[in-house]
Amino acid sequence: MFSRLIAIALILSAARAADLPFVLRAGAARADITPEVAVLNWVTGKPYGVVLDPLNVHALVLDDGRTKAVILRWDLVDVSESARDAVRKVVAGALAMPGENILINASHNHSAPWSPVYGDNQRGAERDTWWALRYMPAQNEFPPFRRWMEKLLAASVDAAQRAAATARPVSLSIGRVAVGEYLYNRRPRAPAWGVVDAKSALTTPGGSPEWNPEVLQGGARFGPLDRTLAIVSLRDTEKNPVASLFHVACHSVSIYPGNPAISADWPGPAARTISAALGGESLFLQGCCGDINPWQRGEAAVATMAAGLATKAQLAVRYGVTLATAPLQVGQTSLDLPLTPEGKKRLRVENVRAEIQVIACGPLAIVGLPGETMTELGMAIREQSPFPQTLVLGYTNGNGVHYVGMPGEKVRGGYEVGVAGAGTDECGALLVKAAQQLLLDVFAKSGYRTKASVKP
Repeated sequence: MFSRLIAIALILSAARAADLPFVLRAGAARADITPEVAVLNWVTGKPYGVVLDPLNVHALVLDDGRTKAVILRWDLVDVSESARDAVRKVVAGALAMPGENILINASHNHSAPWSPVYGDNQRGAERDTWWALRYMPAQNEFPPFRRWMEKLLAASVDAAQRAAATARPVSLSIGRVAVGEYLYNRRPRAPAWGVVDAKSALTTPGGSPEWNPEVLQGGARFGPLDRTLAIVSLRDTEKNPVASLFHVACHSVSIYPGNPAISADWPGPAARTISAALGGESLFLQGCCGDINPWQRGEAAVATMAAGLATKAQLAVRYGVTLATAPLQVGQTSLDLPLTPEGKKRLRVENVRAEIQVIACGPLAIVGLPGETMTELGMAIREQSPFPQTLVLGYTNGNGVHYVGMPGEKVRGGYEVGVAGAGTDECGALLVKAAQQLLLDVFAKSGYRTKASVKP
C-alpha cells in the first residue's frame, strides 16, 4: 500500500512538473580545431602542409530548465564511436549534464582528418577506419596528431561552455528553400534492359570539362534527391539572432581531392557567409548524403555555392514560420547491424552496434543516424515521423557500417555498396524502422496525442 502511494505521488509530481511554465534557452559558440600542417593527409599519406581555411567545432546548447541538450558539429570526415564517447564524457562533465543528451555531427569534410580513436573495443578489430589507413599507418602516437586529439576535446568543451554561458530565452522558426542546382545524386538508376548497343552510347567521364551532372547518360534515370535547404532560426526576446541551423544533404568534397590543403570545404565558407547574412552563429548539420555530391568542384565552386546558399537562406528565413515550443525531449536507441562476409572478415565480428538519437522540441525533431547514410533513408524517416518538422542527419554519433542504403542498393553495384559498405542490404531498412519507432516513443513521451495536439 505504501509503495502504491509513493507511485501515485510520483505520477502526480511528474504531472505537475509537466504543467509548469518553461522557458527554452539557447546559446551558440564555435572554436578552432585546425590541426598542425604536419598531420598527415589521409588521402595522400603526406603532411597537409598548408591551411586553406580553418576547421571549427560549433556548439548549440538548449536548456528548458529541466533538460539540457547539446549539438556539436565538426568540420571533420566522421564521428567515430570512440570520439563520441570521449567527447561526451568531457563535455557532460563540464556542463553537469547527461552524456547521452549530446549529439555530435560531422560535415563529412574530406579535406580534414578522420576523427581520432581514443580507445579500443568499439568496432571489433577495426580500431581506425580502413579509409584512414589506406595510405599511411595510424597517427594516434604521432606527436602532432596526438596534440590535435587533445585539442579536439578541449575545443569541444570550450565551445559548449561558452554556448551555455551565453544561453538566453529564444523562439524557434523554420523555413525551407530548394537548392537542387547545387546537388546531384551520383548513383543514377541504370536501365535493366531495352537499350540497343549501349556500348556505343555517348558517354562523358566525370572528370571531363564536358561532363554535366544535369545530363544523364546511357538511358539512366535520376536517383533520389532531397533538394531542401532547411533553416532553423533561434532568436532571443528582442528578435536578435542567436543561431541558425542550416541542414542540407551534400558531400563535402568540393576542395577534395584536387587540393591537398586543410579546408572546411563548402560548409565552412557557407557557414561564415550565412552568419554574415543572418547574424548569430551558423551551424551546418549534414544530412543523409552518402550518394549526393556538389554540382561542381574547386575553390570557385565553393565561393559560388556559399554565396548562393546564403541568398537562399535569407529567402527561407523571410518566408519561415514560428514554431510552438515545448519541453525538450531526448531519446536514444541502439541496434546491431549485420555485416557482409567482407565486413565480418575485416572487423572479425558478426555485427556492429549502431546508435540513433532524437532531440525534439515541440514540432521539431532532429534525428541522428550513424555512418554514411544514403538520401532515401532520411526521406523515409522524415515522411513517417510524427513530428511535422523533422531533420535527419547522417555522420552522427558513430560510423555504424559506413555506407548504407535502402534494400536494393547492393544489386545496383558501385563503390558505395562494395568494400565501402560493410553492412548487409537490410541495414538501411533496419535503421529506418528503429528511427521511426524512436520518434514515436519520443512523441508519446512528449504527451502529444496527435500531430495536431500542439498549439502555438
